[in-house]
Amino acid sequence: MPAPDNGWVVVSGAGGALGRTLVSHFAAQGSRVLALDRTFEAAPLTGVTARAVDLLVEADVRQALADAIAASEPIALLVNAAGLIWNEPVLALRGAKFATHGLESWRNVIDANLTAPFVAATQVAARMVRRGGGSIINFSSIASDGNAGQAAYAAAKAGIEGLTRTMAIELGPLGVRVNALALGFIDVATTRHAVADERLQTYVQKTSLGRLGHMDDVINAVEFLAANTFANGTILKLDGGLRL
Repeated sequence: MPAPDNGWVVVSGAGGALGRTLVSHFAAQGSRVLALDRTFEAAPLTGVTARAVDLLVEADVRQALADAIAASEPIALLVNAAGLIWNEPVLALRGAKFATHGLESWRNVIDANLTAPFVAATQVAARMVRRGGGSIINFSSIASDGNAGQAAYAAAKAGIEGLTRTMAIELGPLGVRVNALALGFIDVATTRHAVADERLQTYVQKTSLGRLGHMDDVINAVEFLAANTFANGTILKLDGGLRL
């Protein structure tokens, strides 16, 4: 876990269920935290600087970093928590016709889950290499192996894993480690909004641990990847044994 004197922690997608909890956690640990999202209320959180930014616009992300963190100050960790769960099959039977996956929703899901993390990672990495390195953690999903009804989401998460490995190869020699967490079903509001309770219980029954993941599980895994200096290009599956 980054100590306060080892540099800033940047969380992209800070307004989401994962991001907000991670921001609160690192702030409570005494780290200086920069929260990036379109909207984020940082007032109650000591040690948190918030910047409203469109994560798809690299110039805006670059400017937000420059405004919040002096060039002389290192960034120890980026946690890319931006994302969007989306359920839409390639083909859906509606009446007597097949409807194809919408192109607009495809682009929105790819942007949220792949393009936004790419922009944040590249802009932060450029800062890290100038100040001695750092750690980047992306969020993938077990859907990256393919998941019925989630064509765009699965494609985006598979892309995140390829991006993570490629960045690890390129940036490792420059002192920046890049890893990812492939999450199963975590008990947060976005999961319960996207997945019906009956279906969630089916997944719980198929999981060898017999439960959904907790945010504490996610935080522990993030801290492991952040602290382990030999972890690079690792895709750490965190699904309780669902896909065994």
